[in-house]
Amino acid sequence: MPPEWPTQNGALSAQYATHGFDTQHLEDAWMVLVCICNVAKLSHFYLTRSAAKANTMRFECNSTFYPKPTDLTHYFRSSEIDVWCHTAGDEPTVAARLAVDYFDIARAVGDGQSILHVCDAVSATWMQIYETTIEPDINFLGIREDFGFDDPVNGLVFIHGAAFHPDLNSWRTFILDSVCHMYPEDTATVMSKDTTNLEPKELASLGFRKVAGSELLFRPNMLLNTYSALNDNRDPEELIVAEDAQEYVNQQWSEFDGTD
Repeated sequence: MPPEWPTQNGALSAQYATHGFDTQHLEDAWMVLVCICNVAKLSHFYLTRSAAKANTMRFECNSTFYPKPTDLTHYFRSSEIDVWCHTAGDEPTVAARLAVDYFDIARAVGDGQSILHVCDAVSATWMQIYETTIEPDINFLGIREDFGFDDPVNGLVFIHGAAFHPDLNSWRTFILDSVCHMYPEDTATVMSKDTTNLEPKELASLGFRKVAGSELLFRPNMLLNTYSALNDNRDPEELIVAEDAQEYVNQQWSEFDGTD
């Protein structure tokens, strides 16, 4: 049922008329709004609910993108992702933070750049990622053949920092899977096994696999895994975090130097 037009209340209608409002025009505008909400499958609840009450978990990202790269490092997009939750007093607060780099391989290759040279220009860590995950060649030949899958990988996501308030410990798999799906499907995620302090079985459920001879883990983002945030029956709106969650995250983050 659509929400009722407010001026059907005679007293309210008279009040609008007293102040010179054309109630017919107001009613027409109201019906247009109702139609828009019905098409978008929005309910009266969402029409009237204030932003302060929208307590579901959300990610806010701070990153830099170069629309026309002039340097090899411009093919990387570094992001700091804040995970916002709410306290028992319905106050929004940051309860986790992640540092994520995204290497747009397809864009670099399309511009005629050597993936080897790009990784070498960025950092020793990215050179290690290149040597660990990519077939060695001056031209991009794809992910190492011994990884055992044929899907093309056109970008690499590198999660190199994470701070979680203890109230979010049981939500780390949910958050990590969600972060991976923020990027295109034809990508893979790379991460050190110690970045999130998840148990090996939890990492395996997310699709992370060990890379022989390396501390890095590798996850193809296009494959189905045992765990999926979309199939998690928990409701993030029911998650309550401590009042000092953001203070805790900021303290943990201050100990993270951000180098990769």
